[in-house]
Amino acid sequence: MYKLWNITANDYLAVVKICQNKGMTPGSSMEKEFLAYMKEKGQKPMGHTGLNRDELLKEYASHGNSVLDIETDKNGKSQYKVIKKPPALDK
Repeated sequence: MYKLWNITANDYLAVVKICQNKGMTPGSSMEKEFLAYMKEKGQKPMGHTGLNRDELLKEYASHGNSVLDIETDKNGKSQYKVIKKPPALDK
């Protein structure tokens, strides 16, 4: 089961700073630090799902929702893409 979180940009930046202070490199998993930060803050996940990340993005897009997907490689280079439902084909 995967957890869904609703965080602010400040929460994300705080976790990034924690990871940088630990000497972690871009692209490293921040999961452990993120979960510790959320526990310390007393925030719980907003929900759970059995879908993995890619499946969840496709599910949201299939309902007409736009989703911003951000991926960062091990060199710190980020890729941004908006995933949305393709327009219906006219017949």
